[in-house]
Amino acid sequence: MTGITLRLPSGIGGQVALSYAPRGDITALLAAVPVERVPALVRALFAVCANAQGHAADLAVEAALGVEAAPDALAEREIHTWTEVVREHGLRVGLDWARLLGEAPDTARARAFVALSTAADPSALIEDAVTGLPPGRWLTITCASELARWAGTGCTVAARFIASLFHVSTLTPADGEPGPLAARHADHPLLARGLPAGSLIACHVARLIDLCRAPVRLAALRGGDAVPVRGVAAGPGSGRAEVPCARGTLLHEVSVVAGRVARYRVLSPTDGAFAPGGRAERQFQRLSAWPPDDRVRLAEVMMQALDPCVDYAILDQTVEVA
Repeated sequence: MTGITLRLPSGIGGQVALSYAPRGDITALLAAVPVERVPALVRALFAVCANAQGHAADLAVEAALGVEAAPDALAEREIHTWTEVVREHGLRVGLDWARLLGEAPDTARARAFVALSTAADPSALIEDAVTGLPPGRWLTITCASELARWAGTGCTVAARFIASLFHVSTLTPADGEPGPLAARHADHPLLARGLPAGSLIACHVARLIDLCRAPVRLAALRGGDAVPVRGVAAGPGSGRAEVPCARGTLLHEVSVVAGRVARYRVLSPTDGAFAPGGRAERQFQRLSAWPPDDRVRLAEVMMQALDPCVDYAILDQTVEVA
């Protein structure tokens, strides 16, 4: 099932048409469901970021009921969520970024990310498959020239892909909106001042920063040195929770009456990016000025920057990329 459809105009100029139907309010699917069943049902409803969805549901329901899990349980949930984030980032780099470069997918390393255990330190895998450097060392890259030197080594798929993006930096949105991952890591020098805010290269580099910072967060959670994310009460019988995912930040809100769901709303990073008049629409309209032969690949690079996790189709006359 295709979640997003992008239709490109046939010539120079013209409108780019974007189609996306957010799931958003899922009250109809969960109405009157006993609240203790909600997290498992939410995990089953959402194929994308399923663990993060269930994690957010757990926290939102607990906040609505005025219940808080033990710190160890909260940390274990977040460990599972960050492991899912690492896994998704690794797959996108090894499979999708390779495809956009015209390279064969790195299936061996992709399988290693799929098999990643929640008990494992992913640092060595990230170094081998993505950065070619220890994650902490890669994070010391602080300016565009240093990033270009790393990318120019071509040591990994990620390096070669980032090198290719130095040629399309003119696709920076006029408002410089950073995107959810770049906003999460706005303190990193590459995003704070090294790269144009909201540019394609900044969005993709934010994914690498997120990946390279994950091992530190995982280690802190395992060692009891980090405060795990929690839900927040939003009034009597209501709770909300925000949890990290590979696309950005996932928000769940629930209202409970007499132990059953009265309202349930999900706001994903996809919903925010692809809302009418939103960041995705503004980005994609810029494609109409590019030569038709370049548009499909650039559209895919943009889609990977905006949301690499949701299925999509790009239609250019009779050409479809899905």
